[in-house]
Formats: sequence, structure tokens, C-alpha cells
Amino acid sequence: MRQGGAKAQFESKDGRLVTLRALKRGDLDGLVRFANAVSREKAVNRELGIVALDGRITRADERLFLNRILREAKKGNEVSLAAVVDGEIVGHADVWRRTPRDVHHTGVFGIIIREGYRDVGIGERLMSAVLHESAKRGIWLVELTVFATNARAVHLYEKLGFRRVGVVPEKVVRGDRHFDEVVMYADLRKR
Repeated sequence: MRQGGAKAQFESKDGRLVTLRALKRGDLDGLVRFANAVSREKAVNRELGIVALDGRITRADERLFLNRILREAKKGNEVSLAAVVDGEIVGHADVWRRTPRDVHHTGVFGIIIREGYRDVGIGERLMSAVLHESAKRGIWLVELTVFATNARAVHLYEKLGFRRVGVVPEKVVRGDRHFDEVVMYADLRKR
């Protein structure tokens, strides 16, 4: 998919027009706003299942992230889509391909939806599109981890064909809270 090219447009359950598209160089400032919004939420919501984005995200940090995504997407090692509403990035999902030859068919999935845009169908559509693009690129075995406390996400992942394969106890520690992570995978050939 070319940089910034629209993959799909749809109306969310709450009536907002959502565009799913690849990231482009001009998204840097929007990515900084998106990452900082999620980082602020993580600081007050210990249950938020995001292990990245600690503290304020700088333009330099996000430039490195964006450059890596664009470079790896061009090489076929990254599938990345943004969800955009009214010109603002409100979600991002990606699958990065494992690069050793014997696991080149596998990828690791990640998704972040900004507060205020959850539970309206954006995450499901974004995830479906990224998995579809991954399968087209030969990434047919996809792994993810999710907080065991996030029943809503686990349900969505199972709905989209992921199966639980284990739990890593106390994988994430935030202050005095310990979170188990559920390990899941999907074989995209069976979708």
C-alpha cells in the first residue's frame, strides 16, 4: 500500500466518518498528538494495556517511529494502518514481520485506539484491515499479547480468529499492580 493511500472509509457506530490508510511522512505532528494523548491516558489509567509510550513523546521520538514504519513497510516487513477522523489520527494498528527466514511467515500485532474512539467499531475494522493486508504479504501466523483483565479486547481478538495459547503471569508491573498477559495467535490461512 502506498504511503497515505486510503484503504477504506466507513461510518463508525456513533456516526463519525473514519478513513483507514497507511501512514505518510506528513503524519508526524498528528502522530505526536496521538501518542501523547495515549501516554496521558496511560498515566492515569493503570488498566490501559499499552506497554509503550511512557511519558511525553517528542517529535524526535515519533520521527524515528514513523521512519522505521515507512522503511519497513517499503521492504514488506511492516503492515501499518492509521484510523483518521476529521484529519486526526485516532487509532493505529500494525503487524511487523519477524525477519529470520524460518519465521518470515510470522508477525506480531499491535493496536492502539485513542480514548473517545473505542467501542464504536473502529478497532475491529482497523484490525481486520491490517490482518487482511498482512495475509496478502505472506504473513499468515500472527501473535499478540493482551492484559488478562481486558475481557473486551480478548473477546474481539477471539471473534477475529485468535486463539489463547497461554498466560504470562505478572508480565507487566505498574506500581503495586501486577498484570498477567494472555498470549494469542491467529492462523490467517484459516480465516
